[in-house]
Amino acid sequence: MIQAFKIGRLGVGALLVAGVALGQKPAESKPAASASPAQASPAQQAAKPPAAAPGKNVPAPKIEISAETKDMGTVPKGQVIDTDFIIKNTGGSDLVISDARPSCGCTVSSFDKLIKPGAEGKVHTSVDTKSFSGPISKSVLVVSNDPDRPQMNLFVKAIVKPFVDVAPQQYVRFSVVKGDPASQDVILISEEKGFKPTVAETAQAYVKAEISPAGDKDKIQGRPGDQYKLNISVTPDAPEGLLNAPVRVTTGVAQQPTLEVPVSGIVRPRVSVSPITVNFGNFTAGKDPITRNIVVTNNKPGTPVKVTKAEVSVPGFQTDVVPTQEGVSYTVVVKASDKVKKGAVDGKVTLHTSDKEKAVIEIPLKGEAL
Repeated sequence: MIQAFKIGRLGVGALLVAGVALGQKPAESKPAASASPAQASPAQQAAKPPAAAPGKNVPAPKIEISAETKDMGTVPKGQVIDTDFIIKNTGGSDLVISDARPSCGCTVSSFDKLIKPGAEGKVHTSVDTKSFSGPISKSVLVVSNDPDRPQMNLFVKAIVKPFVDVAPQQYVRFSVVKGDPASQDVILISEEKGFKPTVAETAQAYVKAEISPAGDKDKIQGRPGDQYKLNISVTPDAPEGLLNAPVRVTTGVAQQPTLEVPVSGIVRPRVSVSPITVNFGNFTAGKDPITRNIVVTNNKPGTPVKVTKAEVSVPGFQTDVVPTQEGVSYTVVVKASDKVKKGAVDGKVTLHTSDKEKAVIEIPLKGEAL
């Protein structure tokens, strides 16, 4: 009896264990993909690709211009060529134009600095043709943040036609001594109807201009059309220095109603001195054999001018007047002796000449006696 009871208990236990085993699914039968991140193994987590870093894989800006060259055809001389280049951003981020650099003879009056993706902007250029004739090509360098084309050139081309021409050269240049009158002639030529030039204005009162029909001896041979002589003169009261006084002409020609003739040059003094300041720098009086030279030139050698004397306002300096060409050029030697007191040198060198207008010439004297 007892053995039968034990066997019965063992049988019931075996049946219970088998029932539990049959009621459970094997762990390995679950699909690996169904596991949540929290349940993923360390090996599975290590195998996952890293997340994209912020700012990566952002589409770059892309600059596109339908026409990188604008051919404006034939334009009258003096016309200002205004051109707009349309720029489109076909990229995926903002296009930034940091600069638009024009070449000589071209100006950039404005450009759009920021162009959104898919949007358009422009670069506006201007070319003043008053100084050009014939074929011209002017460029603008556009600098942007497009990684593929950070720099690109835009071109403006044209043929500049002078409906009114200036010959034998298109400018007048003077080199005159103050007090002397000077004049030059140029010829205005045009085949256009209505050509009858008159002086509109001169930039300076000491520059005069007159227009008259060109005589046979003044005409440029072989040039068709009407010709007029433009006489430009500089009056004796013109100030010393550089001359820049263009003359503006009204032409009567519809295609080129005005014309500007550049007038430049220099009005030199009757007597010139170089240098304009005598500078000894730092020196030891009496020990350094230091001298400075002043060159005096008579710019009108037909009338002699002599340097009669030279003196220095600072004690201890000596001068010597050496004629290079009597009545035309002189060298004044200035020397520091051992009697120059230590300290800053701040005085002047005074030259005496035989010229009535510049009888006395004063030149600053600088230095430091150690």
